[in-house]
Amino acid sequence: MKKQAVVISASLLMASVAHANVYVGGKVGKSWMDDACVAGQPCDDEDSTYGAYAGYEFNQKIAIEGGIERLGNYDKSAFNGNVQAFTLAPKFSLPVTPDIALYGKVGGAYTKFDGKDDYSYLGAAGVEFNISSNVTARAEYQALTDINNDVTKAMGNSATIGISYKFGASQAPVATQPEPVIEDVEEVVVEDVVVEPVIVTKIFDAKVMGAGNFEFDSAKLKPESANELDSIVEVLEDYPQSVVEVSGYTDTSGPEKYNQKLSEQRAQAVKAVLIAKGIDESRITAIGKGEANPIASNETLEGRKQNRRVEINIPAFEYQVEE
Repeated sequence: MKKQAVVISASLLMASVAHANVYVGGKVGKSWMDDACVAGQPCDDEDSTYGAYAGYEFNQKIAIEGGIERLGNYDKSAFNGNVQAFTLAPKFSLPVTPDIALYGKVGGAYTKFDGKDDYSYLGAAGVEFNISSNVTARAEYQALTDINNDVTKAMGNSATIGISYKFGASQAPVATQPEPVIEDVEEVVVEDVVVEPVIVTKIFDAKVMGAGNFEFDSAKLKPESANELDSIVEVLEDYPQSVVEVSGYTDTSGPEKYNQKLSEQRAQAVKAVLIAKGIDESRITAIGKGEANPIASNETLEGRKQNRRVEINIPAFEYQVEE
């Protein structure tokens, strides 16, 4: 006589993005010169500006950035012709959400104008938005002080929008859901012997639901993500003695109290779906653990995305098989 033992694996792999250090971009906008006009003469101290920049990210918060830009053509001001600048400055970022960050730059610039050149101080402030793992948009105000010639001492200002591309960020393939593996177990029958029930221990892999299964910055599960819980529901229905533990986690971006609350809400959202699919509430434990137990580094974009997750675990349990 033969019986079949079914080994069930309920795992979900999420896509990850490799951290990219080098980026390049371009920007356009409006520029104007303070104190560029000479009294009593016609003056044009506003123009359009454009430029290109490149940088290297040391980590999530610190980078070094250089650029070249045309600040404008000021034929009727004290600066005759095009004004160009070559800039270099460290860039300091403050993440507000996983996809939005404020930043500032303080450095220097080499300016060329009217057949002359000068060294200037640079200050800038802006905000960046992650459009995708590779593409980032920004809005920025920049000031170059002490642009001097024989006539006047001026300051160059610009307000621009820009977009940059990060090299090296790649989307990892998502593994397909493995099919249940069925093994044949040969049962040994001994005549005239009373066989005690066999105690079998069931062990299941945890299911991980990443941030991509939820609405952006929300505890609401996407409609298609709820179906991914069917394999967990099937196990709980087949084994009434089993229970399930739902644990929510976040990365370290944003305030700690906000992250704790979001992790609790996402764990409760998964619990609500399991209850809606017929699982008794008494068999479900849902808890938010906030920034605790990271599975990857929070210093990289890839690591932060892996840490924003909900783990669904069915603890090992024993049950009897009658021979």
